[in-house]
Amino acid sequence: MRARFEEKTYENYFNSELARQTDVYFPLGQVQEGSLGFDSSALSSNRRLWSRLGHPIWFYPSFAGLDLRLIADEMEHYLDVTLNNIPNIKTNLLFQYKKPSIITTSIGKEWKYWNEPYYRYDIYKDQQDLLMHIDNEFGTRVFIVYASPALYDINDLITAHLSRQIINISNFRKASELHNHHRNTYIKSGSFSIACSESEKIDNFDLITAINSINNDNYIKDESNQNTIINFSNKIIAVLSENQFYSMAFKKLNEQYEKIEDYKLFHSHLLMRNFRDLTGAQLLLKI
Repeated sequence: MRARFEEKTYENYFNSELARQTDVYFPLGQVQEGSLGFDSSALSSNRRLWSRLGHPIWFYPSFAGLDLRLIADEMEHYLDVTLNNIPNIKTNLLFQYKKPSIITTSIGKEWKYWNEPYYRYDIYKDQQDLLMHIDNEFGTRVFIVYASPALYDINDLITAHLSRQIINISNFRKASELHNHHRNTYIKSGSFSIACSESEKIDNFDLITAINSINNDNYIKDESNQNTIINFSNKIIAVLSENQFYSMAFKKLNEQYEKIEDYKLFHSHLLMRNFRDLTGAQLLLKI
């Protein structure tokens, strides 16, 4: 069973905490992420964070860091691409975020390793190859790690976010330790996991076909732009409030904005942002 939240939601919440525990922090854009292989970079001397990542505290100085632009230059050469908008900052931590599935029965292929419910995520070859190239070139200067939450319910994720416990409920594994594996499994937060080598086919999703199948006839053209946004927001709220997975978490997130409900347009934008953060869905309104 797949976790009941979007990977981007976990990523955003993790980054929010990471920014508080690092000296310099930079989340990558989608294009940059695809070329570099990781989701975010940071420079940290926080020994508690390093310990949480499973790296011996006394070994921390071995990852003194390097310029992020140096990594980008190396990947430009490796992939024959051009990477723009890479800041001149120093980094010693690279994170790749993963949304897990939870396996609850003995029919799971890795059940024999745990004999209890466990979490699992896939390791994609192209992504892993990029991380391994960075590790081979700069491994003594930068620490590259996969991060995945040890929970699957959206309400638990929101609770962890509100109490600033996202990093503490995460499982970490150094990317170089997952080389030549197709999956990683774990049962709790921390830095212990068991990697496995059996592959699994994942079908492609044809985004263009899906977009072309959308029926534009339902677009309401006689509303003002402001009313269109407010009415659309109300429909989103009504749908999500009745959803068995998201309703409680959505309500928790919206409570902080109850005092500004009279500012309807502003309030609608804030609630739709919560919808985006919760589900990972990007909203495009045709105005």
